[in-house]
Amino acid sequence: MAIWWFMSCLVALAAGDNTGVMVEQPNNVETSGDCLNETDLWSVFAIFRHGDRTPDQEELDLFPDADIHDKDVFFPHGKKALTNKGKQRGFLVGRSLRERYDNFISSLYLPAEVTVRTTDYARTKMTALTAMAALFPPPPAQRWNPALDWQPVPYDTLPFDEDDLLYWYNCPSYLQARDEVYTRPEVRAETAQYQDLFEYLTRQTGTNISTTEDVFFLDNLFQTLNNVGIKTPQWAQEVMPRIKQVTKLEYGYEFYTDELTRLATGVLMADIINSMHLAIAGDTEQPKLTLYSAHENNVAALLAAARVFTPHQPHYGSTFAIELRRNKNSGEFVVAAIYSPDAGGSGQALPIQGCGGRLLCDYETFVTLTQNLVWTHEEYRAHCNIS
Repeated sequence: MAIWWFMSCLVALAAGDNTGVMVEQPNNVETSGDCLNETDLWSVFAIFRHGDRTPDQEELDLFPDADIHDKDVFFPHGKKALTNKGKQRGFLVGRSLRERYDNFISSLYLPAEVTVRTTDYARTKMTALTAMAALFPPPPAQRWNPALDWQPVPYDTLPFDEDDLLYWYNCPSYLQARDEVYTRPEVRAETAQYQDLFEYLTRQTGTNISTTEDVFFLDNLFQTLNNVGIKTPQWAQEVMPRIKQVTKLEYGYEFYTDELTRLATGVLMADIINSMHLAIAGDTEQPKLTLYSAHENNVAALLAAARVFTPHQPHYGSTFAIELRRNKNSGEFVVAAIYSPDAGGSGQALPIQGCGGRLLCDYETFVTLTQNLVWTHEEYRAHCNIS
């Protein structure tokens, strides 16, 4: 590898904290333009969070206020559903994917080039549909209705109780391992600083708020109520900065260990690495672009597995892509981690921890860095007692 190319792909590392191994994120992917321009895209795997939604019942139960339990409040969307703003945000996701990969995939929808997978939630399915509307507006050869600038693009969905992306519900071992993190001395010391907040929120809501997970769910409730025009109560606004701090802590705890990260996204990362391996080997049946319409914890989990995660709650429509690239000069295969924190926003190239601060990580090094985090569907099902 040429020295000038190697140096152009270096970024400074920042010290981590005890919520996980972190690196400083550069301002914008354009800062790494030189090194990216010296490579060709080979395959892309992108996961994005659904758009803005309404609350689910688990969140509503944390705040038994009669007004917010009125079904009319959520009409016509319903509970745990995508709002019109969420549909717009999904469209932004698709548009940004088209802008980034326009020269990589065809303007035609070609089934061999692109696959889409969603979880078994209406909001992730609808986000996929709106994203595909922006990614694949029909060119003349595929325009089936002259009055409609849209064409159907299919997606695949696993049954709810078999989906590894829904590990939160399907794998009790994950929650057990996460709860064990809560008992660690350093975590106890960290959360003890918020004991007064837990007690305050318990009094105000009339429900038991005693863990960082409880605060995270309450934070989600206020966000989703805002999505339907219900303002956050004044008593909650007064402590919202601390609520956000606890939400950030919870995201650090959710992927605190390799075991947690493997339980959360080991199957997905294994699928990605296997597909990259086949693409490098010349398997022309591998899709160029593989998309996953999922949830914020899935985006965060894959960031953690790729060794680029800073604890935070990914925003609606946030998108993380793992790009397999080939250096034009050396023929070497490398991996880039590209994060768009906001729907439709510019991608940020993240330095992968363990790759010496480079924005492009040698493929074999990336595989080595993630080898303790991957496992097969069969291993996951056995460990999580999924029949």
